[in-house]
Amino acid sequence: MERRLKELLEGGGDNYILPFFWQHGEDETLLREGMRKIRESEIRAVCVESRPHPDFVGESWWRDMDVIMDEADRLDMRVWVLDDAHFPSGYANGKVEENSPYAKTFLDYYHIDAFGPASRSSFLIKVEAGETLEAVTAGIRDPKDPEKLSEVRELTGLVRDGILYWDVPEGDWGLTVFKTTRKAKVRPGYINIIDRDAVRFFIDTVYEPHYAHYKEQFGRRFAGFFSDEPEIGNVVAHHLIGHSDAPLPWCEELESRLKELWGPAYGENLTALFCKMDGISPRARVEFMDEVTRLYDVNFCGQIGQWCRDRGVEYIGHVIEDNGCHAMMGLGTGHFFRALWGQDMSGIDVVLQQIRPGYEDRKFHHIGGKGLYDGRFFQFGLAKMGASLGHLDEKKHGRTMCEMYGAYGWSEGLKLMKWLTDHMLVRGVNHFVPHAFTMKDFPDPDCPPHFYARGNNPQYPYFRYLMQYMNRVSHLINGGIHVPCVGLFYNACAEWAGEYEPFEEAGMILSREQIDYEVLPEDVLKECRCENGRLIAGREPLNALIFPYCEYLPQYLLDWCTDASAKGLEIIFLEKSPKVLETGETFDCAGSIVLSKEILAPYLRKTGAAELMCAPKAPDLRYYHYRQQDGEFYLFFNESANRAVETEVWLPLSGRNCCRYDAFDNCLYVAEHEDNRLKLRLSPYEAYILYVGDVDEGCVPAAEGWEEKAAFEPQSPWTVTLKDYRKDRSDETLRLEKLEDMTAPDRKPEFSGVMEYETVFDLPEGLNAEVQKVKLDFGEVYETMEVWLNGEDLGVRIAPPYCVTGGTVLKEKGNVLKVRVVNTLVHNQRDPLSMTMPVEPSGLLGPVKVSLLD
Repeated sequence: MERRLKELLEGGGDNYILPFFWQHGEDETLLREGMRKIRESEIRAVCVESRPHPDFVGESWWRDMDVIMDEADRLDMRVWVLDDAHFPSGYANGKVEENSPYAKTFLDYYHIDAFGPASRSSFLIKVEAGETLEAVTAGIRDPKDPEKLSEVRELTGLVRDGILYWDVPEGDWGLTVFKTTRKAKVRPGYINIIDRDAVRFFIDTVYEPHYAHYKEQFGRRFAGFFSDEPEIGNVVAHHLIGHSDAPLPWCEELESRLKELWGPAYGENLTALFCKMDGISPRARVEFMDEVTRLYDVNFCGQIGQWCRDRGVEYIGHVIEDNGCHAMMGLGTGHFFRALWGQDMSGIDVVLQQIRPGYEDRKFHHIGGKGLYDGRFFQFGLAKMGASLGHLDEKKHGRTMCEMYGAYGWSEGLKLMKWLTDHMLVRGVNHFVPHAFTMKDFPDPDCPPHFYARGNNPQYPYFRYLMQYMNRVSHLINGGIHVPCVGLFYNACAEWAGEYEPFEEAGMILSREQIDYEVLPEDVLKECRCENGRLIAGREPLNALIFPYCEYLPQYLLDWCTDASAKGLEIIFLEKSPKVLETGETFDCAGSIVLSKEILAPYLRKTGAAELMCAPKAPDLRYYHYRQQDGEFYLFFNESANRAVETEVWLPLSGRNCCRYDAFDNCLYVAEHEDNRLKLRLSPYEAYILYVGDVDEGCVPAAEGWEEKAAFEPQSPWTVTLKDYRKDRSDETLRLEKLEDMTAPDRKPEFSGVMEYETVFDLPEGLNAEVQKVKLDFGEVYETMEVWLNGEDLGVRIAPPYCVTGGTVLKEKGNVLKVRVVNTLVHNQRDPLSMTMPVEPSGLLGPVKVSLLD
């Protein structure tokens, strides 16, 4: 049997979870309690969240950290630290003063309009204290578009003592004055994130003190550091280069590199960054962004990552990826893969209701109810992009981390958390930072839900079931190899240049057709090789490479495509062949093919690029193929919240042992398959793990396909006892003739807590209690459920399907059925974050069905 699966079945497995533990300066007793509650959740690591602490890297910080480290030692846990006092990382604990050499520097500009001819003209050049004149240029303005220039020339050499002297030629001229400045509408007090010395100052301010305090624990109890959403930060928004109202990031090293790259055309190319210049702007913008993102890679992420590795710890975290921000500046970092290349895991986050069931192909309102999220990016771009980096960068060892659950509001319970977990697992995410534990007085308004909430979250006793599940599945998809079908180009460089379609548009088509893909950036492609008509990316062979629609691609990349095509690799350009960035000529894609998105999936199936096929089609079904040394795993997940999946999956299974692994209950079953066909019947929210490999002698999987002999719905009345989450409230018992919503307007709309149901039923006349199994289907439940039948604990369910199966515990008369249901705190707390998401009902709604199996 595959080693990792055997470890799980024997009760073993590693830890892949490190939740945020928020710090506010609580006393020692509360800190130790918080650590215990994390460990009792089946979690063996923690990430200390410094943001709310009043004295980061101060005396009380070290006092609290000493307590946490001591408790971690006692509980055998590992400790990570979030690396700054405020969001986002790069604040350097507030030590960056306004005129510090480490503060952000920008390239800004302003325009002067001049009509010629006008001889002996002069222009006042405004450069304030602390600013430096970088260049002055002039170009002829387009009469229809004042931001479009031609015949640009540099005039910097004509400036004397702050005045430009120039004989204006005939025509409508636009002058552009470029200067470097520290003045911009951005977050004050942050380091210049692309400047090596500024980042070193950040390391000296935050990282070195932790090393001085815990040097002996580095690489042992002290696991590493977490950066939270560092950003280019040239504006407090996200934008692509070419927006005329945004200054650009700057540092001396960038200036030096651009002057070397552009030579005498330096001023002309600076102008092309902000203004439209035919034949120049697309190339100049790509070259600028290429330099900026490489400086971020080397000077920020790379420098910190190497510092950590040199001292035996790891460096993880994530940047802002939202709505395409991963390829933009401002809140973004310009290039997702470069931004995280220096880290030891790939990383993403899902917070603030960014992913919700049902919104995969449309935009929807986010927290606050005004701005919009792009559902396609979050569903088909984010996790695949993150997991691809984890697979492709050797030093990450296949690891991708996701920070999630945070700031969804108290309307989010374990049901949605389980769905989000499966959404990530089936895309290859295998490490998690649940957001968050806090020991602040309840209710802490900062980004709920909170898993323990000082004992006030009634779902906390069941949180460990989700964490056990998360660890088990993560254990199976670590240490092996992802098996994708095709590569999908990460087209950030195309976005910088001109028109483009986000890669997730093609990703949606592939996902709905169960054609798995790896997202590949240009830096990785250059290192790939082609063998036998396949692209070898790391350890993954890919059957084709797909380029989303883009107007421009660089010459070197198109030359690579020509060479790869000659070696037999199937290269597909969607919609149109791109233009060569440097020349503007349309690429002659001989050896490649241009396809519309509508025929992409059929073409890939026709050419044999797809691994599996579903009949009938199952657009809600996602899958992930992962290969270990001694076996293979296929993860399937029905992402629909209201549609079942019933299909046959055609896979290469002939002659191989096939089992279903139930990661929630940690047991193995014989899989229902015939030859190369796997029968899948998945309820909404349901996941399925197929194991293909040997099974140890004596470890015979139990049969899954029990035959239903009879079924009925008990008609007896119920009693329900309401136990408020507040311990000082009295219990209330009600009699129900039929099941109903316990937070309905005429019931208890403000109730949050435990609902304990009980009924006594007989078997219908003519049915025999002597059967092998009994299955109970509870229909609609909101939302965590635990079941007992005649005193036997039949288990816990935290998400659909709400079904449990028991042994021979049924009697012909007097069967006592008890069901404990727990809702979320939203009904009582009614927090602001929950106001932009539907609030579900509460309790056991049914219908309850009893099936007799044999």
